[in-house]
Amino acid sequence: MFASRTGSARAAARTAYLVAAACLAAAIVVPALFGAHAERVYRDSVAQLGTTSRAFRLESYRRGWFSSQAVVSVTAGRGAITFVQHVHHGPLGFYNGWHVVFPVAAVVDTEPPPTMQNNLDRFFGEAPIYISTVVEMDGTLDTYVSRAATVRSDAAQKFTARFDGFDMEMHLSKDAYVIRGDAPGVTAAGAFGEAGVAGLTIRGKSHRHPSGLWLGDKVLKISRVNYSTVAAGARPSASGLINDIALAGQSRIGAGHLNVRDTLSVGTIEAGAVRLSAMSLGFEFSNLPVDAIERFFNVLSSLPPSAPGLQTQQSPIVKRQILELFVAAIKESPILSIDLHAASAAGEARGKAAFGISPDLANDPMLNNLLSQGRGLLAQAWNKYGRASAELVAPAGLLAQVTRPEQLKQLEQSGILIRDGANYVCRAAFKDGGWLVNGHEMKLPAPPSRPNLTSRSS
Repeated sequence: MFASRTGSARAAARTAYLVAAACLAAAIVVPALFGAHAERVYRDSVAQLGTTSRAFRLESYRRGWFSSQAVVSVTAGRGAITFVQHVHHGPLGFYNGWHVVFPVAAVVDTEPPPTMQNNLDRFFGEAPIYISTVVEMDGTLDTYVSRAATVRSDAAQKFTARFDGFDMEMHLSKDAYVIRGDAPGVTAAGAFGEAGVAGLTIRGKSHRHPSGLWLGDKVLKISRVNYSTVAAGARPSASGLINDIALAGQSRIGAGHLNVRDTLSVGTIEAGAVRLSAMSLGFEFSNLPVDAIERFFNVLSSLPPSAPGLQTQQSPIVKRQILELFVAAIKESPILSIDLHAASAAGEARGKAAFGISPDLANDPMLNNLLSQGRGLLAQAWNKYGRASAELVAPAGLLAQVTRPEQLKQLEQSGILIRDGANYVCRAAFKDGGWLVNGHEMKLPAPPSRPNLTSRSS
C-alpha cells in the first residue's frame, strides 16, 4: 500500500512538472509567436493612419522576443515629431496602469515627446504622461492618454499653477473611430494676476465613407475662460469672463456632394466694454464633388511617402491631380457660406454671406497656368468669375461695444455702413470684378482663399 501511495505521488509530481514546464514553455514561446502577428497588425495600423493623413510615417521597427520597438514620425509643418513606441507582444497585456486585457495582439506604450513632457513638468509640476494603445486581434486600436493632477508653486516668483489632470480615449477600427477627452481645468496666478480655463471636453465620432472620406461629428467645449490682470506701467488692469465656448464640426455626403460645416459658439462674453449674451459664427462648404475627391486621394495614396520636410505638392502628378480636382469642383459651383449671430442688451446682430465662382472658369485656358502662377492668377480668376453677396444688420449700441468710435465713424463715412433706424446695415454684392456696397461701387479687399480640399478628417 505504501509503495502504491509513493507511486501515485511520483506520478502526480511528474504531471505537475509537465504542466509547469508546458506553462513555462507557453509563456516563453507564445509571445515570440505573437511578435510576428503584432508586427503585422502594427504595420497595417500605421498604413491605415497613413491613408487618413500622409503625416504618419514608420521610420523603423525592431522586433524582439517579448517586445519590440518602433519609431514613428508625424509631420508637423516643415519638421516632424518623433515618437518611440514599445510594442509588448500578446496575448496578455497591461494598459493605462495595471488594467489587464486578454487576448490581444499587443499593447503599445508610447513615450511622449520630450518637449511636451518637459514643458508641462516645468510649468505645472512633474507627472508622467501615459500613452497606451491596446491592439486587438482584428487590428482595432484602443488608445488611452492620461496625466495626473499636479500643482507647482514658486514662492520667489509669487507664482502658482494648477493642472487638474487629463484623460482621453480613442477607439479606431478600419472604418470608424470614436474619441473623447476631458480636462477639468487649468489655473495660474502670480504677480501678473490670474487666469484659468475650466471644463474642457473633446468628443468626436466618424466613419469611413465608401469613397474613402471620413465623415462624422466633432466638438470641443470649454465651460469657462477667465482672466484678471493687474496694471503694469502704461498697461491698465483688465478682466474678462467667457462662458460655454464650443467649436463644432460636421461633414456629410448627399447626392454625390460633400458638405462640411464648422461652427464657433459662445454663451456669454464679458470683456472690457463688450457684453454679449450669445454669439455664433458658422462656415459651410457645399457642393464639393465626392467622385473627384475620391480620385484625388486614390492617386495621392498610391504615391510613395515623402521624407519629412519635403513638399509632396511639388510632384507633377500631384499638381495635375490638384488641378483636375479644382476643375471638377468648379463645375459643381461650390459655395462658401458664412453666418453670424450676436446678442446683447442693445439687441441682436445678424449677418450672412455667400461666396461662389462661375462654372465657366472650368473652361478657361488660364487654368493651365494656375499652379505655376499661383495667387496672381487666382486673383484674376476671381475678378472674372467670382460672385458674392453679404448682408449685416447690427444695432448701433452693439457695434459701439466692439469698435472704437473713430472706426465706426470711418465705416459710416466710407459708406460701408449706413444707418437704418436704430441699426447699422451693410449690403454688398460682388459680380463682374467689382463690389457694390449699399448701392454704390466700391473697392474692397480680395476674397478669401479657396477651401482646402485635401483635408480628409471630419
